[in-house]
Amino acid sequence: MRVSTSYLHQQLADRMSASAGELAKLQANVASGLKYNRPSEAPDLVGRVQSIESRIEGLKTDVESVARVRVGVDAQASALESAVDLMSRVRTLVVQGSSQQYSDSEREAIAEEINVLKRSLLDLANSRDADGRYVFAGTRSSESPYALQQDGYVTYQGAANPLRVQVSDAGFEDATVSGPEVWRGTTRGGSSVDFFAVLNDLETALRNGETANIGRALTETDDLFDNLNNSLSRLGATQQRLALAQSQAEELTIRAQEVLSSVKDLDYADALSRLKQQEVLLQASQSLMARLSQLSLLDVMR
Repeated sequence: MRVSTSYLHQQLADRMSASAGELAKLQANVASGLKYNRPSEAPDLVGRVQSIESRIEGLKTDVESVARVRVGVDAQASALESAVDLMSRVRTLVVQGSSQQYSDSEREAIAEEINVLKRSLLDLANSRDADGRYVFAGTRSSESPYALQQDGYVTYQGAANPLRVQVSDAGFEDATVSGPEVWRGTTRGGSSVDFFAVLNDLETALRNGETANIGRALTETDDLFDNLNNSLSRLGATQQRLALAQSQAEELTIRAQEVLSSVKDLDYADALSRLKQQEVLLQASQSLMARLSQLSLLDVMR
């Protein structure tokens, strides 16, 4: 069977067109660094890429959420470390004030220092984090939680519920611990007495020389001190848990990005090799086309 020149010409033209298309596609891939530039070029990969990208975005959100929680928890821990030091001084002063060797004027001086320490502790109870949130205000973190009244007593104006933030797909964490849980008071004769009321009553007892009430304050300030210490220990454990959660989310993000790269990113060595092959093939087709055109011209001349 004789193959016509026009048939060969058409076959070469089709081959050249295919080679030129593949060459253009490879050039676009090399320029973008991606295995495909349009979803239609790799429909089997599109769904997987979208799934991985969605997962990465979710993990990034988790990392940001944990970091945000840590800001509040770290601020609380810092405040409580200072509070523990101040309460240690309060305990020392209570012991001194309960001694019969101290005069009324010396107890008055102790009362003045207790008042200063109380105000410093109040400032710590109204601590804010780097984001400007009042860390002991619970869910009402935009407002100062503790207010000093004209009679010297302190009231809590924050929320009882802690601020909670999602830190993983199914996990939530308290961004802060509410004030009443940390600045907890004690029990006196079956009734609850709040943290700052204990200090107020101590100050009054020292100024008035109320020996029995000063002695009572020895136990009550121990309770306050112990609760602050316990709260600080709990926050330390929370800090460790959050650091681990953030580290895990960051590691998973890196792994997901590596998987995405393996699915989506171009293998340059392989692409350049195929690009060279297509260039050679196209050049060969063009050369054959030129020769075929010359033969066709000779046929016409004959």
